[in-house]
Amino acid sequence: MEELMRIEGLKMYFGGLKAIDGFDLTINKGETLGIIGPNGAGKTTLFNAICGVYKPTAGKVILEGKEVQGTPAYEMAKMGIARTFQISKPLRGLTIFDNIVAAAGVQEYTGIGSYFHKSHTKEIEDKVEAIIHETGLAEVANKKASDVSLGYLRRLEIARVLVTDPKLIMLDEPCAGLSNFAINEITELIFKLKEQNRSIVLIEHNLPLTMRVCDRITVLSYGKKICEGTPEYVKNDEQVIEAYLGKEDED
Repeated sequence: MEELMRIEGLKMYFGGLKAIDGFDLTINKGETLGIIGPNGAGKTTLFNAICGVYKPTAGKVILEGKEVQGTPAYEMAKMGIARTFQISKPLRGLTIFDNIVAAAGVQEYTGIGSYFHKSHTKEIEDKVEAIIHETGLAEVANKKASDVSLGYLRRLEIARVLVTDPKLIMLDEPCAGLSNFAINEITELIFKLKEQNRSIVLIEHNLPLTMRVCDRITVLSYGKKICEGTPEYVKNDEQVIEAYLGKEDED
């Protein structure tokens, strides 16, 4: 497979806390890669260091052959690195449709002059309309974001990512707090994206879902990679089982 992003020796320290400690990873084009690990393993911190929310303490993030570590998040978004967040934070006073329109401007809103650009062009509206149908948001498109359920807000997060034409989609626990019905809808949406040969990195505590949708899985524990491979390989690895379940007392 063709490489999209490579991470080399990534470290993210907060004082004496080594949240990410010498992490290596390759993300391939068209691949769905899962990142799992117990609470506090460093998964979201890893996302933040890749996406420019944090500036890494050390190491490299290489996107299509170019070093981009430390690049601000808004610049990373322009380069095609788009992510969702564990806690959905829409523009609550705007409709679902207008929330997606706002995200579509990531390439356009470059300074005070762009304030006067028209956001609702026919091109953008047609694009947003297509994404609304793709993500199952049609029935709530004209509702304010403050008036819809968490399941719809999770799909809105993904819709806002898709409208930016991303090279890499990074999903941070898209199923957290959802009902089984809503989880199934998110799972179906991820499979749709896989069918489009999208490049996806997924953090998710729902292990059965992760095992179903991912081509490859990396396991983090205390900021270090402890295992990587196919879902079948990972779920049977002794270090992974120990990290999740704890080591039994030999006595």
